[in-house]
Amino acid sequence: MSGSSTWAALTAMVMIVAAVAWIDARCLANLGSTPDRQLRHFDRSTWKLIIIVSFPIGPALYVAFAKGPGRLS
Repeated sequence: MSGSSTWAALTAMVMIVAAVAWIDARCLANLGSTPDRQLRHFDRSTWKLIIIVSFPIGPALYVAFAKGPGRLS
């Protein structure tokens, strides 16, 4: 592997890790500001675990299923 391709691979990995961290942080911030009565299917601790451990499916599940009706308003 040449120096430029190593640099490109390293840059791509850093960008992917940054994107994962940003998406997880946004979902966790949203979870933190959501009242308990609006959460569906699981409690707050379970949603945290789902978001953190099972990327990219966890954040997608949280966005799709965690909140009740009116979540987009």
